[in-house]
Amino acid sequence: MKKSTKGILLVLVLLTALTSIAVILNYREAKEKLQYLEAAEIQIINKGTEEKALTMQELEGLEPTEFKAKMKSSLMQSAEEHVYLGFPLAEVLSLVELAPGEEEILSVGSVDGYEVPFSKEELENIENIFLVYKADGNYLGTYGEKNAQGPYMIVIREDRFSQRWAKYVCRLELIEK
Repeated sequence: MKKSTKGILLVLVLLTALTSIAVILNYREAKEKLQYLEAAEIQIINKGTEEKALTMQELEGLEPTEFKAKMKSSLMQSAEEHVYLGFPLAEVLSLVELAPGEEEILSVGSVDGYEVPFSKEELENIENIFLVYKADGNYLGTYGEKNAQGPYMIVIREDRFSQRWAKYVCRLELIEK
């Protein structure tokens, strides 16, 4: 066997091994996130300490807001307007007693690993960032269902291209900058 062929085989074996290790390490975390989605709960973490799991029953204590927002994705020709029902994220944070300070950010995590950070200033605009559970009168569905986006999704009304929207939300985490 040629020296270059041996080198290529060695690289392929190493890449396969590293990929396998990454899959094993991420499996536990992904399984935990999926459990939160299946239970329609959101994991609340305050500076590395898990505080609780927020349930829909707790959210029902808040007054839901109905609003319109335009969703734009790379799969769409143009933005589509939808009617959403949800809660201002600032009110959700008050409910779970999670208040970012000047040197902290709120990280919203999704089951697929997508994370969106929000500063204290962004969260103070109560009419902009929402935790939604319905779109056009229908529940968002759960991970794995066709066209599902939930059970919870972050919608940012002033985000022109929907780039910071997050579907399959399963974690709210307060972290230091």
